[in-house]
Amino acid sequence: MATEIGRVPLGGGLTRVSRLSRIYGLGSIYGKTLRDSRLAILVMAGLLGGLMVVGGEAYGKGFASAADRASMAAMINDMPAAVKGLGGNPINVATMGGAISWKYGPFFVMIAGLWSVMALSGTLAGEARSGSLDMVAAAPFGKIRIAIEKLAAHLTGMAAAMGFLALVTWLVGISFAALPGDEIPPQAAIGFALWVGLIGLACGSVAFALGPILGRRGAAGIGAAVLLAGYFLSGYQASVPVLVPPAHLTFMYWTYGHVPLAGQYDWFSLAPVAVAAAVLLVVGVASFARRDLGQTANVRGIGLPAATMGLRGPVTRSLGDQLPLALAWGIGIGLWGLLIAAVSKSFAAEVAKLTGDAANFLKAVAPSFDITSPGGFLQLVFVELGFIVVGLAAATLVATWASDETSGRLEMLLATPLARARWAIASGVGVLLAILGLTALVAAMTAVGVASAGGDVLTPFAGTFVLGLFAMAVAGIGFAVGGVFRTSIAAEAAAVVAIVTFLIDLVVPALKLPDWVHQLALTSHLGQPMVGVWDVPGMVACLVLAFGGLLLGAWGIRRRDISR
Repeated sequence: MATEIGRVPLGGGLTRVSRLSRIYGLGSIYGKTLRDSRLAILVMAGLLGGLMVVGGEAYGKGFASAADRASMAAMINDMPAAVKGLGGNPINVATMGGAISWKYGPFFVMIAGLWSVMALSGTLAGEARSGSLDMVAAAPFGKIRIAIEKLAAHLTGMAAAMGFLALVTWLVGISFAALPGDEIPPQAAIGFALWVGLIGLACGSVAFALGPILGRRGAAGIGAAVLLAGYFLSGYQASVPVLVPPAHLTFMYWTYGHVPLAGQYDWFSLAPVAVAAAVLLVVGVASFARRDLGQTANVRGIGLPAATMGLRGPVTRSLGDQLPLALAWGIGIGLWGLLIAAVSKSFAAEVAKLTGDAANFLKAVAPSFDITSPGGFLQLVFVELGFIVVGLAAATLVATWASDETSGRLEMLLATPLARARWAIASGVGVLLAILGLTALVAAMTAVGVASAGGDVLTPFAGTFVLGLFAMAVAGIGFAVGGVFRTSIAAEAAAVVAIVTFLIDLVVPALKLPDWVHQLALTSHLGQPMVGVWDVPGMVACLVLAFGGLLLGAWGIRRRDISR
């Protein structure tokens, strides 16, 4: 008796993915990348739109009469160039749009630029290093296609956020206009959003081009340095002649005459920025296609001790991973502090010439310290923006800490005699040590700038470490969220805390909200460290958040399953 084995029927036909599903993230690299970025896109769009509403509320309602506007415009126009450089190009500041552009314009660019730098530095280089691109590259997708689709997802997200910003800007002009000329026409709203998006994308394209060569950390550090240098050089070149030559190389200087909210347009100035961004993006795609996945340049230099190279346990392994990124951030922030301190002499000379409303304004801004001293100038100019920058730097270090779990490396580490809680604490301590190194570098470079200006070096040097305490607190919150919930949202949570704190500091004085609202920001409890005014309870609170968050995260990760 024989049995004939027939042909085994196939289980079913080939399943095709619809175009809508591809956009949502099923069946295409572009869709999946866009879906993974949806939270960041929503946060950035809401942040930019919210900042525009704050500006409209502050200047539309806060200066509602012609007399108030004339007084404000006269005060701004009488300011020395060094003070005007704190904001954007002061054009038609008697109008709501001109005032918003001068006061808040650079902040819009900083937010969009940092987002683009962090996204584009990691979209290829970061994923290649963690190994998450290996499976994608094993599929029938060429490396050029992978790079283009991932890049297209970021461009789509940037376009969506800028489109939302343009819509909100136009609505702000309708809602808060109090005097003739306050209305913001659609072309002005579009021009402003296009300027913000192009500058941010150009700085991000620097990180994208360097990512396949230097890796995510080095590329992000250089991209952020380009962004900060553009703000500083374009803003202060009018008061510091030595800054004029390097300012000509920055994206913000090229577009300095394009102030659409104030009714001044220079559309042609946007073309070089767009061309530079396009060229750098093409270079990034080509560099990724020509190199092996995860391969970066081996830059030889002075050998580091074994303790910083990850050869003596989980703490040093984490420190070795984090230190290059921390030092890159430290160099960028430190150069900024150095230059600001160095120009305090020129600032003091200009302030001495002030009389009338402008002099009274500066006294009102800084009633408790001398802003003509290097430390006072740093407190006025460096600290407010410095808090958000070091906070975002801490968020990037938390992202590297979280990548152990999200990339799957933690599963290999826990196969050794390493407990979950010990990994969480040891690797978190490595992050905090990296932040300490970042802060020390910034403090040293700032001290050099203060010394060149002939001021008291010790106080600003010590005051810089308060920025580091805030960064540690932000990291501690990221540890807690990552441990208790999941590490994939740890960096986002840390970044949101830094940004919300910055907005509270920015919004409360502008809208004249109650003081208890301002007290919600941790930075309001840190005193004036650059001039020696210390708030010890606030500093202790930072340490409690840092180490308490670390311990809470260790407890949480001990109780839950490891996931990606």
